[in-house]
Amino acid sequence: MTEDRPRPRPLPEDPKVLFEIFVQRKFCDLELASVIHTLQTANLVHGSAHFGWRIISDRPGIVQGGGVCLVRAEPVIPDHCMADFLIVIASKRADPAVWMARLRSMRRLGRSVILLADAATTFISRTQIETGAVTTHWADAVILRETQDQPRLTENLSEFSNGIITAAGRAATAELVIGLLARDLPVSEITEIGRHLLLPEIRTSSSTQPFAPEAFHKFYDKAVSDALAIMEDNLSDPLSIADIADEVDTSQRCLERRFRAVFETSPGHYYKQLRVRRAHHLIQSTKLPLIDIATATGFGSTGTLATAFKKFYGVTPSDLRGKHRERVLDYSAEV
Repeated sequence: MTEDRPRPRPLPEDPKVLFEIFVQRKFCDLELASVIHTLQTANLVHGSAHFGWRIISDRPGIVQGGGVCLVRAEPVIPDHCMADFLIVIASKRADPAVWMARLRSMRRLGRSVILLADAATTFISRTQIETGAVTTHWADAVILRETQDQPRLTENLSEFSNGIITAAGRAATAELVIGLLARDLPVSEITEIGRHLLLPEIRTSSSTQPFAPEAFHKFYDKAVSDALAIMEDNLSDPLSIADIADEVDTSQRCLERRFRAVFETSPGHYYKQLRVRRAHHLIQSTKLPLIDIATATGFGSTGTLATAFKKFYGVTPSDLRGKHRERVLDYSAEV
């Protein structure tokens, strides 16, 4: 009678695509969880361990996030063990020296780097971007614009320039990761991942960051709040600022002063931005002809819309619509 011996466990399948996730003390728990959970869900939907990941840090061992999250991180070995993607998780207390060096090593190999929120902000503030566009979380973008000349900074969820993706991060992280996976998975599996994650939609990278200030207008000065409500109700047939001031029972000069105190811009300029943003949403989410979108947003003609749209987004409405709508990322993350 032979002795029963425990059978060795089968080795896990080697992932075909490997993500390296860089964390530092006080990292953003939400972003790390979003990256890993999205990769786990992709493997579940795909039916195999196609995507793998490892967590690295300049201080290996147990690393605590900004909340209660604790992770065990591997050490960073300079110029060794490079993955297909490097994702740098946001951290307000990060020392960028190590991940910046890792970024340069990845770029020498032609591999992609993704910088989320605070990491994107640090990169943008320290690097002179001469070509392409960059983005970060809108709150940091406000500060960058006030302290530096950043003509290439946009309000999009993510941007790609010279092999580096800068992104808003936070709750939009899962959608970005889905976009990175899209080159390896069929559309049916991409949509299934979104369903598993209970996403109401999978936004494209060129989507404008949500929660514009007017969404919270009830918290503002009553005249400003009422003016915003009137603007939103009259996008297709814009009113003059003088008429809006009359509607909220104040003078035009007073309304402009209150508006600048909240938004640091004139009500007329802000009103135009609202209309351009609405046009952007309609272009991305509907198949309405551009002339109908121009009419619905008070521009009257496609030429007038195109001029305002390009000034705000850097592309014309027809260029934006001409991109492949089925792609999550409006750029290629491959070099």
